[in-house]
Amino acid sequence: MKSSPENPDFEATEATLRAFVFIAPERSEPTETDLPLAGCTLAVKDLFDVQGMPTSYGSPIYADRIATQTADAVKRAQAAGATVVGKTVTTEFATFKPGPTTNPQNPAYTPGGSSSGSAAAVGAGLVSHAIGTQTAGSVIRPAAFCGVVGFLPSMGLVSRDGLKVVSPTLDRIGVFARSVTGAHDLAAVIADLPATGRSNTGPNRVGFFADDTWSDADSATRNAMRALRDTVTATGDVIVDLGDGRRIHDLIATQSDLMQCEVARSLAPELRNHADLISDQLTAYCEAGAKLSDAQYAAACQIGEAGRAWIADLFETVDVIASPSARTLPPLMQDGTGDPYVNRAWSLLNVPCITMPTAPHDSGLKGAIQLVGGIGQDLHLISIAELYEERVLLIRP
Repeated sequence: MKSSPENPDFEATEATLRAFVFIAPERSEPTETDLPLAGCTLAVKDLFDVQGMPTSYGSPIYADRIATQTADAVKRAQAAGATVVGKTVTTEFATFKPGPTTNPQNPAYTPGGSSSGSAAAVGAGLVSHAIGTQTAGSVIRPAAFCGVVGFLPSMGLVSRDGLKVVSPTLDRIGVFARSVTGAHDLAAVIADLPATGRSNTGPNRVGFFADDTWSDADSATRNAMRALRDTVTATGDVIVDLGDGRRIHDLIATQSDLMQCEVARSLAPELRNHADLISDQLTAYCEAGAKLSDAQYAAACQIGEAGRAWIADLFETVDVIASPSARTLPPLMQDGTGDPYVNRAWSLLNVPCITMPTAPHDSGLKGAIQLVGGIGQDLHLISIAELYEERVLLIRP
């Protein structure tokens, strides 16, 4: 399914959802209906430039900035037939200060982190597709919280031209859709992935870390992981025991240090020239990041390199690794945007990731399951996700 009809009550839904910071007054239809994204509607996170539209990066510093060019990823989607509906809410410079967007499943709950507007717009049916970014967990977690598919291609597959980069080592562009196929349709255009060639004959080797790796996750998340293990067994695919997953948590800490240091460096001009327009939360975060020494930064980079070698060795024995998409179901709005949790490790390791929704929890909020692939094995990851998508939808966390 390349597209879905827009929500017929767009304005009424958006009044509660608050996913957009700008809605295009006119949306031209593509003239060529055989284009790969013809009929698709696209929401763009407000970190990307779209010519003639505002790009504020979630900050009052850039409230009046109008883009004169269009980011490469957006330009590619437009050339393939997608219609840009507007720009979506991001947290302040894609960090932690929550925006106004609510969860499309229940407005009392958070839609997640910095790509919240993009994920929520897809979840509410306002658009068929959306583009976002992930530095820690801001594609996978919002997709999980909003009950949609989120796909993060391997590092380097999508051009960052026209994107406000806050962490050069970590920032990646990802996509949101309502199905794995929909996510692949958009990723194939912006990431130069083949549109075909996804056949999967199996059996696939699915890696699981020991259960206690996720001991600090909530019961719904742990239950979903156990149910996925049972699902893999039922399909005839092969479970590979990856043993103790404590190294994952070491990598989480390393990503946190690396990100904090790079964000502080990237936003130094804004902090120097517009300190009064930056939140106290971000100011404190950057001040702490600026105190990390060059030696600490270099050590974090080295740990990341070692981690990428470690994960490459693991992928000699597995096709995908199963992982939580988030530590918990969506928290209430007043409790923040949620924990980047294990997403931090996958971001540091540069690997492709995809999250798929489960059946709703008793609360009515959907859970999610994440599959992780080897670097450059994006199509293989997608092919396995397609095999599991309908089965995952039956999992009750």
